[in-house]
Amino acid sequence: MQECNIGLYPVEVHADQGSVVRVVMAQPKPEFLDPIGAIDELYLIAAALGIPKHVIADAKWPLQVVSTGLPVLIVPVRTLTAARSITPDASAIIKICERCGANGIMVFTTVTVESFASVHARMFAPKIGILEDPATGSAGGALGAYLVHNGVVEVGPTTEILIEQGYEIDRPSRILVQVKSEDDVIQGVTVGGQCVMVVEGVLRF
Repeated sequence: MQECNIGLYPVEVHADQGSVVRVVMAQPKPEFLDPIGAIDELYLIAAALGIPKHVIADAKWPLQVVSTGLPVLIVPVRTLTAARSITPDASAIIKICERCGANGIMVFTTVTVESFASVHARMFAPKIGILEDPATGSAGGALGAYLVHNGVVEVGPTTEILIEQGYEIDRPSRILVQVKSEDDVIQGVTVGGQCVMVVEGVLRF
């Protein structure tokens, strides 16, 4: 295992016989803002995602901005069909993110495509130039902390969460999040996974 620093996060590179097995980022302890519950805010968020308000209003868990380095608005929906039916409005999402101090909106459901996944997620971040991201490490850490904080998943001293993402844009990904807790307090979050090359090129000036 090797350690280095890339951007905001310390990174571990796990290797086996010279091949990279997994790259893992250690993220800061999570910060949780107050849940969003006002009806008019729910209407705006639902409209920005192109789904009916009841799809998010009927979910068991709160809408909440969570940060493990970068703030993300976490939005739960009840079904996989609801998550897959989202048609994002980029300008509306940007306005919502500016209102709540987030970089993007991550929608999740506990109904998954793959039986081994914990949650199915979609990440929209037009504020930083990404309409939909197929695999988001920073938001994955925030989502993992949210799931533990709100008891969405079974919690232990180290809770492992597998997020499936990118299916709707034909870039399926699997992100492994580990959340370490002590006395019901989150002590650390790591996010990692494997990758494959999908495109290669050279820029000449």
